[in-house]
Amino acid sequence: MTHRFWTRYVLGLLVALILLFSAGWAMAQGDGAGAAPNVALLTALRHTHSLVRWIVVVVAIVALAKLALGLVQKSSYDALTRRILVIFSGVTTLQWVIGLAFLIVLGGITGFGIRHYWEHLVVMTVALGLSHMHNSKRWRDKADDIRYRNALIVVVAVIVLVVIGVALLPQGWRLFPPA
Repeated sequence: MTHRFWTRYVLGLLVALILLFSAGWAMAQGDGAGAAPNVALLTALRHTHSLVRWIVVVVAIVALAKLALGLVQKSSYDALTRRILVIFSGVTTLQWVIGLAFLIVLGGITGFGIRHYWEHLVVMTVALGLSHMHNSKRWRDKADDIRYRNALIVVVAVIVLVVIGVALLPQGWRLFPPA
């Protein structure tokens, strides 16, 4: 089995465990006032989505630093760079899956007609697809400086899309989600 298979397997397992934990915690806790379990699940998903966004921010900063240094220092495109980009695309995928679950639960409670959530989903889906571009076969055969440059452009583009996607939401970049 390849390293890529195990990386995807572990990331998939992590996503499943986080979602199961969130659902189980929400079902067990409720909100203390007798609210329906799906409202508690919504709260758990909102908090999980909020936490993971900061993990995405930290990984994006690490990726930017590594890619910029690699480009400036004309380093060889090494395994550490590949791992950082796999982690970056993995956490963006995790965040997208949690956001999709959040949208489904929210839609079940409030209806699916809230326009800014759909706009957010579309922009974030484009960002997600872009975050996986470092795996493109077209880029793997290029020189190291071109690979660093392309990966840096991808990470910056994803960050720009994330900023736009979050700006579409009424609450924006609050430090903590609303209670």
